[in-house]
Amino acid sequence: MRLSLIAVLCMLSATATAAADAGRVTPLPPVEQEFFARIRLAALGDPQDLTEPLLPDDVAPPGQPRQEFEPPAGRKLPPGAKPGPLQQAIFTTTELPRLGADGLGLTTLDTSLTIGMPAPTVDSPLLVTPGFGTTFVDEVPGPTDSGLPSQLYESWIQARWMRKIGARFGVDLAVAPGWYSDFVNDTPQAFRITGHGFGAWEATDEVRVVAGVIYLDRYDVNMLPAGGILWTPSDDQRHELIFPRPRLAWRVAESSRAAQWVYVAGEFGGNQWAVRRDSGANDVVVYHDYRLLVGWERRPADLGITWRLETGWVTGRLVEYYLTDTADVRPADTFLVRAGVWY
Repeated sequence: MRLSLIAVLCMLSATATAAADAGRVTPLPPVEQEFFARIRLAALGDPQDLTEPLLPDDVAPPGQPRQEFEPPAGRKLPPGAKPGPLQQAIFTTTELPRLGADGLGLTTLDTSLTIGMPAPTVDSPLLVTPGFGTTFVDEVPGPTDSGLPSQLYESWIQARWMRKIGARFGVDLAVAPGWYSDFVNDTPQAFRITGHGFGAWEATDEVRVVAGVIYLDRYDVNMLPAGGILWTPSDDQRHELIFPRPRLAWRVAESSRAAQWVYVAGEFGGNQWAVRRDSGANDVVVYHDYRLLVGWERRPADLGITWRLETGWVTGRLVEYYLTDTADVRPADTFLVRAGVWY
């Protein structure tokens, strides 16, 4: 009788254990994350993380490819990368109207996209960015005519590599072969290789010191030193005291969907192209100017569309030819309007 009671108790215990096991949820094995989804290509914005690109891409003067890797505002940490290899697509249009008979109007359309991949790991990403731009020239024929073709073009592909070295130092290297011409002059004069090399040191949580060079491969400015201090005293302020494009930015509004920023900036503008003159001679022309800008930017709180609109005054304009005996042309001052959208 005692043995039968023990057997019954054992059966009841086994039944209870089986019921408990049936009610317990067994977790599935973790799903392996996609290779490209692990790449985080946010960019400068959080001075605590040097795995981001080390500089605002606006420091690159026109004539060297740029990207706009600006992280959404209001985040303490940079955002993750977009799923898949496509990390960014950009379109900008810049208008410098012709003011007066001695003016020079320029309308530039630029587009590019960026592909991200590990090189060799996700902690040292490689960004590959092909891009294309067209500039339409508007001027009155006459003694002050600059002799520029009606359209100028630029096409390039940039490879940019970033690497964190230690806890507070990182490097940012880029090279970009490109073709800059009127698509009539097809000589090697149109081929240029631009690039940059920078080091960034995180001095404090709010201050990053940057130093390096920008290689433009231009007749007027072949190599340009660049550097300075990025100071972020608060989440609402961002002071990019970096030559050749300093910028001071303030966040003026924020919602759950986006943040609104305003800023003032300086810019060194211009480019170089190989062109065919009316006489049939091949030549190389350089245009440059200096710009003082104010702007507004809408940055999404998450991955999405970013908008920017800026305007300002353009002075110190100069058109120079380098292979023929042509006098320099100094167009009248004008203003600038630029609109950009990127994802």
